[in-house]
Amino acid sequence: MPAEPPARQDSGSYSVLRLSPEARGLQEAVSRMFATRDVGEIIRLATEAASAHTRARRSAIFLFGPDGRPAGGDPALLPEPTVVDYARDEGKPLTVPHLDGWITVLGMRLPREPVGILVLDVTGRAEDVARMNLEPLTILADQAALMIRNAQLVSRTVDESNLLSNILDSITNAIVTLDAEGLITRINRNAMAMLEVESDAVGRPYREAFPAEVTRAVDELLQESERQGYTMEKMVTVRLQQGLEIHVAVSISILRDESFAPRGTITVLRDMTASRELERFRKLDQLKSEFVANVSHELKTPLTSIKAYTEALLDMAREEQTKSFLKVIDEESDRLLALINDLLNVSRIQSGRIKMNLSPASPRSVVDEIMGISKVQSERHQIVLDAEPDLPELLLDKEKMKEVMVNLISNAIKYSPKGGEVRVRLRREEANLRIDVRDQGVGIPREHQPKIFEAFYRVDTSYTAEIPGTGLGLVIVKAIVEHHGGSVSFESDVGKGTTFTVLLPIRGEIPREERAKDMGSMAQ
Repeated sequence: MPAEPPARQDSGSYSVLRLSPEARGLQEAVSRMFATRDVGEIIRLATEAASAHTRARRSAIFLFGPDGRPAGGDPALLPEPTVVDYARDEGKPLTVPHLDGWITVLGMRLPREPVGILVLDVTGRAEDVARMNLEPLTILADQAALMIRNAQLVSRTVDESNLLSNILDSITNAIVTLDAEGLITRINRNAMAMLEVESDAVGRPYREAFPAEVTRAVDELLQESERQGYTMEKMVTVRLQQGLEIHVAVSISILRDESFAPRGTITVLRDMTASRELERFRKLDQLKSEFVANVSHELKTPLTSIKAYTEALLDMAREEQTKSFLKVIDEESDRLLALINDLLNVSRIQSGRIKMNLSPASPRSVVDEIMGISKVQSERHQIVLDAEPDLPELLLDKEKMKEVMVNLISNAIKYSPKGGEVRVRLRREEANLRIDVRDQGVGIPREHQPKIFEAFYRVDTSYTAEIPGTGLGLVIVKAIVEHHGGSVSFESDVGKGTTFTVLLPIRGEIPREERAKDMGSMAQ
């Protein structure tokens, strides 16, 4: 008896295949495709079943990529573009010559989307295949398309879920999502660590999983959110099983779906322990700065009186020994006053209360006016000034820039104990004034260079042990230069010397932010 042709029976929006006995191999293949979610396995089952049904020599499946081109499969079986377009657009099987043989091409389609093509190498059987009823193969190809697309969607969903989990686990805050019934739907690793719960907390009510303090905070936040539509985070202290206490900021937000309808809440917990400690250290640092400033002010008044009376006694003294003693007192008073002034300056810098009085000034005049100061004079050193002619005026706080130059030149003298040349060079470099102060001193060892601008830091070597100083001068230099919108850097070779470089912008008006700083300083 001739084989009974397969028939389609409509069942809703799907077609149910009633296969002939000859097509039972295809039916088994379809059943096995339904049981797997692996795209490679689906392709293997479909091509093997199609080859067995048609006794084709080879078979391959090519899937359309995002650009619409077929990819995968045996390149030797890839049809001409016109054949691919026909199979994709028309969905009907066709048998065509290919290279030295023949191929049969079937489209793999979903109702609104072409997925790929199934290609069979039917060389030597082209006439037999042309006479065959290929509708079972067409259904096989469409079922394979459906299974492949489902498997890809499942794989993409799994990948996206894994990516979301990795993102949540990478966030430093603890994150827990709750459904409308208060059950935990997702929890990241930081939440498990902070709340001391395991991953099996998913599916449990948060009241059972959270510590009592966090539970109360979440309850209150949920009530506030329902009552007024928004919440502020709450601070709670959580005691862990090891006896440690951590300070936690708890906040919630409404979790909504694509239609913006509420479907649960997101609970975020931030460990504030480190922030609390940092705040405590900041307050201690502020108290230290205020203490230093107050003590410095209190010390400055009696020292000023001591210096004044010492100078008066020096004028009246007749004996050389008395004068010698008074000179020591006077010099040490100067050192103490210089230290107090440095402490006051650093205190103002750290508290942000440094005041800049900017006005046009000649950079050459800044250097000229400090050359008579004792700090920049030395019998063993030659101070060389190398200034380009016609340097433009800059907006400077002249007194503070004098302080910068005094610090840099006096440092060059102090750290060149054997004497030598201290060269001060002023020149224009593009839109900046460049100031170089170069000495021929001991230099700065490489391991000390990163900390050279830190407060109270001094290079401790056999070369510098006898050099007096507080480690505040370069801190003040850096702050003053940066408040002028400039920068300071240095290069140093041990045993050869150091060059400090200051770059100051050449500008004609005071920037708004500087005016704002000045007004703020004046208000204080």
